[in-house]
Amino acid sequence: MNDLIKLTGVWKNTDKNGNEYFSGGMSVFTKILIMKNTFKEGEKDPDFYVYLAKKDKKEGAKTDGNDIPF
Repeated sequence: MNDLIKLTGVWKNTDKNGNEYFSGGMSVFTKILIMKNTFKEGEKDPDFYVYLAKKDKKEGAKTDGNDIPF
C-alpha cells in the first residue's frame, strides 16, 4: 500500500432525482464527481463514470448536489 497516492476524499450525495453520487475537491478550482452509469446495458459497461468540473466561486468544500446538471 506504500505505492498508493491519495487524491481526495469524497462524500456521498443525492441529486434532485434521487440518484446517489460521490463528490470531492481536487483543488480550489476543480471538483471530482463519481456518478453511477444509469445507461448501463451490459456487463462490459462501466458501473460508474468519473468527471472533473470547475468549482463555482461560491462553492465550499462540499457540494449539496443542487448544482449538478445531470
